Amino acid sequence: MGSYLEITDEKFSFQLSNFASKIDTYSTTFGFTAPEIASIKADALYYEWLVRNLIKISTFKKDWTSFKTIVRKGDTNVINTTTPVFPQLDQEPTMVAPGIQFRFTTMVNRIKSHQSYTVAIGQNLGIEFSATQKLDLDNAQPSLKAVMRAGKVNLDWKKGKYEGIIIEKDSGAGFVTLDKDLHPNFIDNSAMPAQGESAIWKYRAMYLYSDEKVGMWSDIVTLTVAS
Repeated sequence: MGSYLEITDEKFSFQLSNFASKIDTYSTTFGFTAPEIASIKADALYYEWLVRNLIKISTFKKDWTSFKTIVRKGDTNVINTTTPVFPQLDQEPTMVAPGIQFRFTTMVNRIKSHQSYTVAIGQNLGIEFSATQKLDLDNAQPSLKAVMRAGKVNLDWKKGKYEGIIIEKDSGAGFVTLDKDLHPNFIDNSAMPAQGESAIWKYRAMYLYSDEKVGMWSDIVTLTVAS
């Protein structure tokens, strides 16, 4: 049997918030005290704040990196550049002690070992094992192979149980999003270099699940292309 515990920060935050919003209904059944209920609600609120602001900061980091690349190397498609503005973070709720996950799983273990526990209760609280948790969403990493076929770059990859991949390409000015591919394999239809010229193209990919990037970038594959 797999673990009910969600792996990614976003999904764990949602799981924790769902649990905290519904645990009042079962406090008497499972013997939780008012301070215990208040503690898990505070944990859910604070962790949601952490994750929400991490997304803002991560987006800012990506924007800043792109800005840095443009300023350094230039881009003929960019006329004006504006320094990215650091995001305004949401107001911090009351800080909680380290160990949110431990406190959550301790409460869940008490619930699941209680004689009144049922699968239906577990499903409502979001603490029953689900099919999506069979996937290691943190460590998923596609394997790319780049080959030339019929004058085009083909990226061979395996789908497995994921929905697809997001592909980034570096044509010489840094990685930018190229396309999504939901059905292997992918053909890059970009125009080839002018006659007599060559270029080095690099590719990387990350798996998609629920239309979100999961896991790690693939190893970078490189091809020298020419007309």
